[in-house]
Amino acid sequence: MEKKVALVLSLMLLMSMKSVSVSAEEAPTFGQRIDAATNDVTKFFNEHAGPAVDTVSSTAKSVYNWFGDKAKEWGL
Repeated sequence: MEKKVALVLSLMLLMSMKSVSVSAEEAPTFGQRIDAATNDVTKFFNEHAGPAVDTVSSTAKSVYNWFGDKAKEWGL
């Protein structure tokens, strides 16, 4: 399954690189394209997944503290 996903992502990357039609002087290097893709993924994560991670973390801390309080009450 992972190989199929990697293949699809590779093909998408190749197609996006091929579809860029700019002059050779202005064409970004392969490294610049990788950097741009990485920045896009990071930006997406920070905007969408970051708040969800904070919520899960906060909930986990609350549950942990609740169990800690109950353990103290029960003398554990």
